[in-house]
Amino acid sequence: MDPDILRGVLPLVMTAIGIVLPVVFVGVGYLYLSLDRQRANSPSKDDTQAGLKLVLWGLILAGVSIAAGGVQQLLAYIFGGFKGGSLPVRQALPTIIVGGVVVAGVVKAMLPRTNNDKERQVERYALGLLGVAFGVQAIVALNGLLGGLFMSAPWAYTSGSLASLAVTGAITVLALTRFGAASGWTQAPPAAPPMQFPPQQGGGFPPQQGGGYPPPGGGYPPQGGGGYGPPQGGGGYGPPQGGSGGYQPR
Repeated sequence: MDPDILRGVLPLVMTAIGIVLPVVFVGVGYLYLSLDRQRANSPSKDDTQAGLKLVLWGLILAGVSIAAGGVQQLLAYIFGGFKGGSLPVRQALPTIIVGGVVVAGVVKAMLPRTNNDKERQVERYALGLLGVAFGVQAIVALNGLLGGLFMSAPWAYTSGSLASLAVTGAITVLALTRFGAASGWTQAPPAAPPMQFPPQQGGGFPPQQGGGYPPPGGGYPPQGGGGYGPPQGGGGYGPPQGGSGGYQPR
């Protein structure tokens, strides 16, 4: 398929996903709520705004999907070497603007008027669906990228897989990160700091066998008796004093 045709088809595919995904989400969501509310301890039984939030999050899914198609088309044009003149840019900008306006309008103007910050069940379902849908596309795009590199395919084809991987991968990471935060996932504990030994006071000698340091006043040579110094107070190596014997001076 010609790269220009491929870039033109990409927004149409994402627009189709943006239509099908929200409709399936809202339909399955209403069915699940109808069945779940029959339980006595259902968490959505007292949530009177669950249906409204299903519709709002369905619109968010549609906006994200449509905007993602435009961004993929624009990135494919950039990664492909800006080939095709300004036509790819003029094709991508309307879908980016429309999808961005839909997402921003719902998130900023409508969703804060609901109890979504307290009752986040619908949000978790929407984020999970968003993560799965775009995560599968990211895997397919990665496979296409590696296949194109290994098979030495023209860069005009491989750049489209790279653009798809960049967009769908980013949306998948954002969706799963927000999904995990809404679900209260736990983070890995931080690594323990390295052990630090207390510094020795005043320097000195290392500990002796049996523990402890030399007593104050000790050291080498030993002080106060015995050791390597000359004996104190008699005897030793000097000439005898005040007695006989020994060598007399001449």
